[in-house]
Amino acid sequence: MDPFSISRLDTDIGTVRVEGRFNPVDGHIDIDDLAHLDSHGWADVNHWLTEQAYEHKVATILHAIRGYLIGSDA
Repeated sequence: MDPFSISRLDTDIGTVRVEGRFNPVDGHIDIDDLAHLDSHGWADVNHWLTEQAYEHKVATILHAIRGYLIGSDA
C-alpha cells in the first residue's frame, strides 16, 4: 500500500486533514490519522474511525479521498 498525506481536503462534512495508505490495485484505503477543521483550528477526530455513530462521516471522507487520489470519477 502506498502512503498518502492530504493537508487540506474539502468534503461534504467540512475540511479535513488525513494521512493513510492507499492500495492502487483494489482502491482500498486505510486512514491512520484524521483531523477536522473547526472554528478553533484543527481538531483530532481519530475517534471517528472506531465509533459507529461516525460511520457516515468516515464514508464521506473515504469517498473524497478516493476522488482526490484517483480522480473525480471515483
